[in-house]
This record gives sequence, C-alpha cells and structure tokens, in this order.
Amino acid sequence: MCRSTTSPPEPNPSPVLSTDKLRPPPIYPSPFIAAAYFDAVRGHRRHVPIHAPPSRKSLDFLRTLRDVTARQNSCPCSPVIGYNRPPIQHPQWEGSLAGLFGLLYTDKTNLVTEIGPAIVLPAFQRTHVASHAVGLILKYLLDIAPSGLGFRKVKWTASPFNVPSNRLAKRMGFKFEGLIRWTSVVVRAEGYQKDGKEARAGDAGDGLLGRDSNELAVCWDDWEGGGRELVEQAFARVA
Repeated sequence: MCRSTTSPPEPNPSPVLSTDKLRPPPIYPSPFIAAAYFDAVRGHRRHVPIHAPPSRKSLDFLRTLRDVTARQNSCPCSPVIGYNRPPIQHPQWEGSLAGLFGLLYTDKTNLVTEIGPAIVLPAFQRTHVASHAVGLILKYLLDIAPSGLGFRKVKWTASPFNVPSNRLAKRMGFKFEGLIRWTSVVVRAEGYQKDGKEARAGDAGDGLLGRDSNELAVCWDDWEGGGRELVEQAFARVA
C-alpha cells in the first residue's frame, strides 16, 4: 500500500495485497469510491472518519482525506473490495466496496508507521474484512524484503469508547502501550454521532469536543515472536 526507499534488498514495489476474500480494486476513480462510500454508510451514524468534513459531498470528502494525509506524512486511503460474498454491489470490481484503509505518521528514518484510517463498511462488519485488511498491511510492513518493507513498529490508535476497534487490534496481536490524552479535536459532521469529551470554555477549539486515544503497537520482535502466526490464523478462519 505504501512504497518505501528502505535499505537493500529492495521490497517488491508493486505488491499484490490480497487474500482469498479481500483485495484492492484494479483501478478506482476517486470520485466513484467516495460516492460508493457514502451510499454504503447512508443511515449509519458512526462511519465518518474523525477528520471528515461536515459536508457529505464526495469532493469535499476526498479533499479532506487528501489534505489530512499530506499533513500527516501518510499514504492515501486505499479501498478494499470484498468478494466471494453476494450480493455484488460493483460488478466492474467483481465484488463490493468493503472499507477504506491507509497509513498515518510514517517515519521512514525510524521505521515506524500507524494504520489509519481503518474503516469497515456496515455490510462487512463482523466478517473477515477487518482482520484480513489489517493482516495484509502488517505482513507488508513487518516482513523483511523482498516480500515486505522491514519496518520495526506499527501503531494503532483508537478512542477508548471504540470497543470494536480496540478488540480488533488486540486480536491481531497489537499490545496496549498507554492512554494518550487529548490527542485530537473531534470535527463536527452533520447527522453523525461523535464520541468525545468537553474541553474548557473559550479555548481555540471553538467548542469542539476532544478525544483521548488508546495506543497499541506490534513491533518487529512481537511479529517474529508469534504475531505472524496470529495473522495467518486470522486468514484461515472462515467468516
């Protein structure tokens, strides 16, 4: 998902990140992805990323994701397609849009990055999609070249209120490292519920809620000490 200029041997510059149930689309015009995303979350109140704009317009959504990833030394969100699971919503992809995944705060010098956003669409929750997508990213980041990038640490942050996200991270081998307080301002998105806490009156946040974050991580030694096997077991489960 994210290319690197790490030391030789060089990783595969165009990896095929897929399993028997999940893959990226071969080509995806961004406005079409945004439209498909909003169609999939219509009527669901918790599926706008924390930095999403208050507008539901596709172009606004795309511009915000572009701006956020540029500021945070990140890789753009990549859509993932679930297949072998009818009904097929997007025949041109031989599957249905299942989620959006990306990387944040990538530090090539210190070999650290963070998975995010990690969004599974409502129709694919409690299925294989989350574990397969996270597992593929972990394999690419933590495996040694030529199959991976050979990073040393992959982080995961989640609101303490987001029980499914915290549970997924722990199931995929992430270890809890601590609670980081007041990590984000929670942007308003009309019609969508956002969990957060009140800040002091009159601060520069103009009344916006704030968020704490649980920080979890998989480090290279966790990966070599059983983390890779956890991911392979997740791939083997039938869901």
